Amino acid sequence: MPSKLLALIFLAAGLLGAAPAWASSDEICSVTWKLKLSELNDCNNQPFLNPGNDSRVNLQLMLLDAGKAQLHTPRPPKTEQERWSEPELSGPAPFTLADLDDMIEPPPAPAPGADASDRADGEGSRCDSNSAGAERFDAALAASPALPAADRQTLTAARAALKPSCADNPKAPPPSAPPVAVKSALAKPFAAYLAGAQAFYDGRYEVAGQYFGALQTSRQPWLRETARYMLGRVALNRAQAGSFDEFGELQPGKADAKALTEADAAFNAYLHDYPKGAYAASARGLLRRTAWLGGRKADLANAFARAFAGTDPAQRNVSEVSLVLEADAKLLTQADPASLHDPRLLATVDLLRMRTAPGSKDMPIDRASLDAQKPLFASQPELFEYLLAVHALYDEDAPAAALALLPAAQPKGPMTYLAFSRQVLRGLALEQTGDHAGAHALWLGLMPLARPPLQHATLELGLAMNDERGGALGQVFAAGSPITDPDLREILLQNTAGAALLRQQAKSTSAPEQERRVALHTLLYKEMTRGRYRDLVGDLELLPPAPPPPPASATYQPPPNPDFSPFRWQGHSEAGYDCPPVRQIAADLARDPHAPANLVCLDEIVRIGNLDGDELDKPPPADELGGAPSLFPGGPYSRLESYKALLANPNTPATIRAYVLYRAVECYAPSGYDHCGGVDVPTAQRKAWFTTLKADYAGSVWAQRLKYYW
Repeated sequence: MPSKLLALIFLAAGLLGAAPAWASSDEICSVTWKLKLSELNDCNNQPFLNPGNDSRVNLQLMLLDAGKAQLHTPRPPKTEQERWSEPELSGPAPFTLADLDDMIEPPPAPAPGADASDRADGEGSRCDSNSAGAERFDAALAASPALPAADRQTLTAARAALKPSCADNPKAPPPSAPPVAVKSALAKPFAAYLAGAQAFYDGRYEVAGQYFGALQTSRQPWLRETARYMLGRVALNRAQAGSFDEFGELQPGKADAKALTEADAAFNAYLHDYPKGAYAASARGLLRRTAWLGGRKADLANAFARAFAGTDPAQRNVSEVSLVLEADAKLLTQADPASLHDPRLLATVDLLRMRTAPGSKDMPIDRASLDAQKPLFASQPELFEYLLAVHALYDEDAPAAALALLPAAQPKGPMTYLAFSRQVLRGLALEQTGDHAGAHALWLGLMPLARPPLQHATLELGLAMNDERGGALGQVFAAGSPITDPDLREILLQNTAGAALLRQQAKSTSAPEQERRVALHTLLYKEMTRGRYRDLVGDLELLPPAPPPPPASATYQPPPNPDFSPFRWQGHSEAGYDCPPVRQIAADLARDPHAPANLVCLDEIVRIGNLDGDELDKPPPADELGGAPSLFPGGPYSRLESYKALLANPNTPATIRAYVLYRAVECYAPSGYDHCGGVDVPTAQRKAWFTTLKADYAGSVWAQRLKYYW
């Protein structure tokens, strides 16, 4: 199957801050069907730790091993129609970051106080907390039974009427709404809180700080705790005002250092007194934000390490998926490795630094730098050895050195993602040393141990490439083959399979219908364009019945893919040059493959069937699945080269020659670029064809129709 374009799905996180330039890639990309990738392409993430993965995927895999997240069963496989009509991957691997995030178990309900404004990534307006704040305010009123009913009603109505705009304008005058008029001593602190909240949302932080500062000694428990927390938020918002540009990007050094210090102190004081308080999760997340705004990378790294190491997900103010996103955006893509001491975070950055930038031969991290990190991996020595092995294989091109660092014994049971990574890397190293038999045994032996939904698909790709390059392509399609992924099988049929295997799968009663269609379409196309006309005559008998035409009132439906209509063509041409039906053309070519009348009709099948530049004649690169030499002899077909040959043949009849001149020039219409394949010709040659047609065949309908030579 030719590579499919993928529209990446990114989380709508509204990131404010440095974009993860090394984490994610182009918004549109194509699948690369191989296992060893060192350049970033989000369509091609694999479930083993490697430099080509999005850094967030690598971190997620390690967190899955640590039990910090769980995978659930992915959505059901696409139907055949969906696979061909939608520009998305059909299988579980390769996968995008969004695919992986979709498979992470839904996070637990957020801790109290961890509303939208308290996201660890700190994005979004401070006004996002207004709705949840109103609910908590009303709950606090309900927990104060001594409040007079009239005051309670007044306070409830006043909180409901608070509609903040969140414009940062510390010099703005007080809001036009009058102060909340309450009478009882119990109600007045609540009214003061509302005044502070209004000032906070209006961006009048000094005023808000005064109100909340006065309330931090309140006798009412909710007011006292909330005021302590809000003092931190006031200082933080004051610190970051003006720190972002018009695109939401953080401007380093723009944050108010004094206000950041105050925010840190306030959040830490709150956590000291309320370690399990209603806002504890939010306070911890916002401490990460103060460290980020202040450029304190070591503090930020330690904060993320604590957040990921936490045993209670409810203590986070965001889901695990969002925390990974935040860590990548604020730390990993711009990290100083010297500031990292957590093995998972450091490994993520190391793999990122082993990545190959397009066109660059620089080695961003050397072996000595990795060796110096060994003490930091004392708790995870296997992870450290794996990083050394990755470096040996990917950056040093030393597969034997990589093998020496990897376990030779096969696992005894289901594999963690690190254990799986070690085995896949071993397989890649064996392939690179030329030990294809050893790699084949490894891929096959790991399959019963693979964990769904990702690992098995990766092993299928490794085994499929091994069989293709080992001259054992038939094993892929043998009964009981472990390679069941339709994408892999169809890639091999379209690019590598010979006529016998294609015919076998086209006739198979056990192969899926779509696979039979792909095999037959490939067989007929290659027989037609590679001179196998006698075989084509017989194999045309395998064509399935033509689908009934849709009713006139039906909406447009794209033809099924692959489309057999070119092989059912009855010979009528809109250009006025008619041919016999395809079956007769094939029989005529089998009798006389050089007759101009037969060849020009072959060209018409290609033209009318839109088979110019067919993907079947564009094999993948040699290092990808389908990139091995094709077992079907012959090369790409070109109408332009056919037209050249017909024009050079003195036996080409005048009528055919006139039509061929017309078609040769039309190969460049209307853009001036050749769309018929073959070797391009200069404008002067097109002009000469045009002139010949107009001069020597002026009476032909094609001379009258052709206006330009492009």
